[in-house]
Amino acid sequence: MEIKAVVLARKNGDSAEVALPRTSADLVGYEKENSTATNVKEALDEINDNFQGEAPGIVQRVEALEKKKYELCEFYYFRHPTLRPGFQPAQGGVLQNAATLYPDAWAYLQTAEGQKLCKTEAEWQAMSTATWYTLADGTTVGWDGIGGVPYYVQDLNAGTLRLPDLRGMYAEAAGFDSLGAGGVHGDGTRPVTGSTPVLHVQTLGPSYEWTGALGTIMASAASSNTGPSQTGTIIQFDLSRVVPTAAKTQPRAWGALACCYLGQPAS
Repeated sequence: MEIKAVVLARKNGDSAEVALPRTSADLVGYEKENSTATNVKEALDEINDNFQGEAPGIVQRVEALEKKKYELCEFYYFRHPTLRPGFQPAQGGVLQNAATLYPDAWAYLQTAEGQKLCKTEAEWQAMSTATWYTLADGTTVGWDGIGGVPYYVQDLNAGTLRLPDLRGMYAEAAGFDSLGAGGVHGDGTRPVTGSTPVLHVQTLGPSYEWTGALGTIMASAASSNTGPSQTGTIIQFDLSRVVPTAAKTQPRAWGALACCYLGQPAS
């Protein structure tokens, strides 16, 4: 049998051991003389038939490997609103009996690599309520308990697992600025500044109009003991005159169900 571009091969001349592909996609280049296979599944069936007695169940073993296509404790976004088995919404909730329900994730988060995905409860809450900007009038802008935390909290004593909170967040490839893998930042925009001299609009004539983000309103002050009443112009700057505005800086988007993969739940 001639096999091209297939990683299935005997390791020794008379050994039954084979090197399995990671997924059946690795077998796309499978070819053999007089093969009737027209797709990967049929090719796997042929291999299984040809190796009967030497490597039984090869198709089943490859299919089992294909099911392991999600990385434990990583994030995935779905269009469909129904949760898939093994997933939980990344909205900051707490899973009770997590050690029993998701033993694979529970064990992984205790490893050195898994600990890189965890914070303490205090650290988690601090990230969830962090402020990233203070406006000129003293108003602060922060997470306010929604989003901002791409980490787990594993409570070994209580057996609970607090999930990450990704609500309202977009994934950004790290490395452009100070944002590192696992870091967060709030929304913002490039600076918008400007200045203008004080103008006596009356001297410009009634045909004069402000343009773009600039506008005016008339204001007057009543007379007082120190002088007569006065009328003037207040210059207003409002971006909504020229661009759409919202509660946050945002691109066009579609709503995704952000989830964490915790492995197949214990039966």
